[in-house]
Amino acid sequence: MQRKMKKCSYCGKEYSDEATTCSIDGESLPDNTPKSAIAEVQAIDSAPRKDKPYLTFPDYQWTAIDAWKCVGMLFLFGFILFGVNRLFYSFFPNFWRSGLGFFSGSVLHYAVELLVAAYFARTETLATFWKGFSLDRKPSEYVSYGLVMALIIRIFGHFMVAHGWGKGVYNYDLASFRNTIGFERYFFLLPLLILAPICEETIYRGFLYKAFRGSYPLAVSMMLIVAWTANTHWGQYSHSWTAALDLSALTIVQCYLREKSDSLWDCILCHFAFNASLLFISASLR
Repeated sequence: MQRKMKKCSYCGKEYSDEATTCSIDGESLPDNTPKSAIAEVQAIDSAPRKDKPYLTFPDYQWTAIDAWKCVGMLFLFGFILFGVNRLFYSFFPNFWRSGLGFFSGSVLHYAVELLVAAYFARTETLATFWKGFSLDRKPSEYVSYGLVMALIIRIFGHFMVAHGWGKGVYNYDLASFRNTIGFERYFFLLPLLILAPICEETIYRGFLYKAFRGSYPLAVSMMLIVAWTANTHWGQYSHSWTAALDLSALTIVQCYLREKSDSLWDCILCHFAFNASLLFISASLR
C-alpha cells in the first residue's frame, strides 16, 4: 500500500509521515488520517466544480493567478484614488497640503490596497489575515541581516550621490517636515516611517511575492516584485538610476527575507530601517 504524504496547507510542500511542522513557514502539518483537514480538501477538489465551496485561508493555496488579479485591481484603484486625490485637492487645498491632510490621503491609499490584497488572499477575518500574511510571528534570526543590508544599501546610495556619481531624489515627506512648524509637521513622517513599512510589506511580500512563488521560481518571483516596486516608485526610478539601484537591491533583500523567514516583521523592520536612515542622511546633506 502506498504511503500518503503530509502536505502543508499553507505552502503546499509535501513531507513524510514523521514530519510535524513545515520547514518553510512553520505551519503544523495535518494528521495523516482519513478524516484529516487535508483529506477533506482533496475530496472537495475532486468533486464537480458546481459543488465546490469558496475555500478561504488556510485551505486555499495562493498562486500567480491571485497575484495577477490583485495587481490588476491595484492598478484600477490606483487610477480611482488619483482622481479622488485631485478632487479633494481642488475643494480642500489648504487641508490637503497640511500634515493631517497628507497623512489622511496616505491612510486612504494604503487602506484600499490592503483591502484588495486581503480579498484576493481570501482572508475573511482579522485573525486569518494576521496569520496568512505572517504577522502573527515574532521577528526571526534573519532580521539582523535585513537591518544591516538596509543600512549598507542606504550608505552606498549616499556615497554615490555625495561623490557626484548619481543624483538624489526629492522627498516630499521630508521637505514638508522641515518646512512645517509645530506638531503638525510629524504627520508628514508617519507615512514614511510607519505606514509604508507595514502596508507595503504586507502587500508586496506578505501576499504578492508568496502568491508568485506559488507558481514561479525564486528569480522570476523576485523580478516581478522588483518590477512592481518600480511601478509604485516610478518617480524615483525615472529620476535617478542610483535610487532605482538602491530600491531594487532593497527589494531583492526583502524578498530573500520573506523566502527564508516565517515572519513578515523581518521585512517590515528592514523597510523601516531603510526609510528611517533617510532622516540622518538628508540631515548630513543640508
